[in-house]
Amino acid sequence: MILTLAFVLTCGRVSAGEHWSAEDGDTLWHDKKRIQLLGFDAPKLSQACFDAAGKIWPCGKYARDHIQHLIASGDVSCIVEGKDGYNDDLGVCFVAGIDLGRDLVKHGLAVADTRYLAEEQEARIAKRNLWAESVSKRR
Repeated sequence: MILTLAFVLTCGRVSAGEHWSAEDGDTLWHDKKRIQLLGFDAPKLSQACFDAAGKIWPCGKYARDHIQHLIASGDVSCIVEGKDGYNDDLGVCFVAGIDLGRDLVKHGLAVADTRYLAEEQEARIAKRNLWAESVSKRR
């Protein structure tokens, strides 16, 4: 049997003493502590994607900006589920009850890996953002 321990990191609105920021679509910083968000993979910050018309758009920047907008809108809380090889926290974070990973995948700005599969399917069907590109442009 595997026992999973989790703890909740809760912080109030961003203030001079507390600062949350998004490094990219799946990495948050809380002051000097990095938190890798679980369950999805967002484009790298410098990554570009093709839209349905074959036009390039900065999908990595859009994913980062989407998360940054959410974390700036309210209290951030995270359920930390472990550590990665760099001793960074791994977890799921929320703002005002919104699961950041679920929201990003639902808006077509990330690909589900272990969670959020229904949200990815919804985004694919609706052809949102990453899923809007033509099949011929995908690798």
